[in-house]
Amino acid sequence: MHRRGLCEQIIKLDRNIRFVGIVNGRGEVIEGGFQQGVQPLLNGTDEQQMYIQTLSNMTALEQYRDRLGRVRYSITEHEKVTLLTFPLNDGILCLSTSSKTDPVKIRDKVV
Repeated sequence: MHRRGLCEQIIKLDRNIRFVGIVNGRGEVIEGGFQQGVQPLLNGTDEQQMYIQTLSNMTALEQYRDRLGRVRYSITEHEKVTLLTFPLNDGILCLSTSSKTDPVKIRDKVV
């Protein structure tokens, strides 16, 4: 599926999904965006830093791939939002959901 179509399809899965985006290896969102009416909690610089850190974490975990298998996803729960990250061949797929959403249900719809 085309990346744009992927982001649009995922954001329609649940109204509590705040953001869906494809992030490249430089931490730049190259596709996707926020659910209509949702305001970002981070400014642009902080948001990009968060994506760079997430990419770094995924890369670090890949060093154990031969013994643990490939990383399928990561879920990080904050007080205000939950972040779901899925590795792609050339970046990551990032989702942000409201804290009241069950991240496992969202994950199951995405994978």
